[in-house]
Amino acid sequence: MFTLERREKIYDYILQNKNVTVLELSKKLDVSEVTIRKDLSFLESQQLIDRTFGGAIIKSKIIKEKSYFEKEKSMINEKYLIGKKASEFVKSNSTIILDAGTTIMEMAKCIKHIESLRVITNNLKIALFLSDFTNIEVTLLGGKVSMKSKQCTGVETCKIVEKYNVDASFLGCDAFDINNGFMTTSIEKMYLKRSFIKISEKTFLLTSSDKYEKKSMVKVQDFSKLTGIIVDKQSTKLIEDFNKFNIDNCVFV
Repeated sequence: MFTLERREKIYDYILQNKNVTVLELSKKLDVSEVTIRKDLSFLESQQLIDRTFGGAIIKSKIIKEKSYFEKEKSMINEKYLIGKKASEFVKSNSTIILDAGTTIMEMAKCIKHIESLRVITNNLKIALFLSDFTNIEVTLLGGKVSMKSKQCTGVETCKIVEKYNVDASFLGCDAFDINNGFMTTSIEKMYLKRSFIKISEKTFLLTSSDKYEKKSMVKVQDFSKLTGIIVDKQSTKLIEDFNKFNIDNCVFV
């Protein structure tokens, strides 16, 4: 049996049984446990399965939250282009909300020159970065601190948000698609993003194309609730789908 054929059989078997052991696969395919482990490592590298102690399980389609530092390493140039484009929608003497996320951080770097700007954010790194510029007044929203995502969330954060009215909010997401709009990884983050939308005259979603057609735990809102979506043009399918479904509030960069 060729390697490719064996790996296809392994993957099909895991799909059917949800979870398997190395010993089980070794006996079924009559190959060594060392070979099976190599096959499972390959399937994991293709993001098809998750390794477990002594075996493997089918990979969930629902993505888990990555750390801020993991996110910083991906789609670097695309995030810069998205952030730069988003900065064009920010005017002097305005009040804006900057959500958490590495793409929003790129936007923050592009607005540091804007005069008489008031920025409200739940992102610790953005607040610290913008606080160095005397032309920008920064308000950091308090609440429960997530060191993994470098942000504040929770009921208290939402209560603070409700006191404000802002010109525009710029939101991030963990996943998005045609049917579900944009999504995030927790109920707390979902409520906070909805609170941002509620108090904003305009709302923009900033997201990289690698999150398209992924699934996350909680839906935030449909695209129709947004003023605009700013995304990179690296995915041909994303562009084709948005054109097909007449999503006309999207800007590709």
